[in-house]
Amino acid sequence: MNAPLPGPPLRLAYLGDLDGLHTRRWLRVFIERGHDVHFISYYRPKSELDGVTLHVLTQGQMAKWANGQSTNEPSVPTGAGFLKRRLASLLPPTVNRLVQSRRYQRAGLRRVLAELQPDVFQGFFAVEHGFYGARTGYHPYVVSALGSDLFVAPRTPAGKRIAHYALSHADLVTCADPAMRERVIDLGVRAENAVVVRMGVDALFLERNDSANLGRAASGPPTVISDRALERLYNVDAVLRAFSDLRRRLPEARLVIANDGSQRARLEALTSALQLSDAVRFTGALAPPALRDELARAHVYVSDPSTDSLSLSTMEAMAVGAFPIVSDLPSQDGWIDHGTNGLRVPAGDVPALSEAMHTALTNPDLRWRALAQNRVHVATEGDLTKNMLAMERRYYRLAGRPVASDG
Repeated sequence: MNAPLPGPPLRLAYLGDLDGLHTRRWLRVFIERGHDVHFISYYRPKSELDGVTLHVLTQGQMAKWANGQSTNEPSVPTGAGFLKRRLASLLPPTVNRLVQSRRYQRAGLRRVLAELQPDVFQGFFAVEHGFYGARTGYHPYVVSALGSDLFVAPRTPAGKRIAHYALSHADLVTCADPAMRERVIDLGVRAENAVVVRMGVDALFLERNDSANLGRAASGPPTVISDRALERLYNVDAVLRAFSDLRRRLPEARLVIANDGSQRARLEALTSALQLSDAVRFTGALAPPALRDELARAHVYVSDPSTDSLSLSTMEAMAVGAFPIVSDLPSQDGWIDHGTNGLRVPAGDVPALSEAMHTALTNPDLRWRALAQNRVHVATEGDLTKNMLAMERRYYRLAGRPVASDG
């Protein structure tokens, strides 16, 4: 963070969800670097971010109703706002994105950009805010694909057209891993305009080395942790069912579910139905220091999504020292070598996942050997600050201000 700026501070404008974890982490680096950071949001976010100039497209009472904020008005408008959002959620995703794009334009997105004249404009998540931003025609424009958006949305012809539109109007597309970069190129982006920019972990996940896997002897009860969002995509129900099978062989095993989401009540009910309440602990979403400590106490980390990029959660677990078991997806290539520094299983395959948990929990040497390799890999390629400093240099080039090493 002490590296000097490549030139005068830039004016950077972003479009997305300011309440999103990945979005806030990305912005924080450039705030700390002293850039003039602006964020454009349709609704007022639940919390603002120090150092960011916020531009809310919808002002007044209706925006507060729709965003679920409390007011002194009667409760009926809040219900109307909820109903409006509920109706929108019932639309097919592609139709909803077209509707949302129209709303952003009518609310003045182009006008705000014309007033700001940022050196670089960036939209997060290709088929959503990336698409809305592309429709403004503003340049230089960056689209960031941060998750499974480009693996899921383009499965329909209309979804593919939206993805192609967003990507083809970008001067640069950032991708979370090489598999996503290949997907971006398949959707028509020139190879030189698609770059891998890993989000990276915060320094606190690498500061201490106190993993339960440090010693070859057992440290505490055999513990598995899952910290993916409690949403259908991440197959946390399969994790619970696999853990139920595991407990027949390792009755002392414990499972920590360290996140939250729309499926929490259903997953808690499943836990009860499987008679696992004494062995499974739901913590809810955790602040980074608390999450780091939970990862350090766990022997094994599990991530079982049906589609995904290389997740920040996986990198955090590897940094702290939890042994990773992950879905066998292309995004894991180059990070998880099956049987060496982790295990890969077919997504949603309960017997395979249970067997992998058993293998990992009963083989402390396997976990111990993986620990140092995984920490070094994350420190080398998954450091947030290092990766964002590389992104900063790309911003300068896009803004027409070549940095010294460009010659």
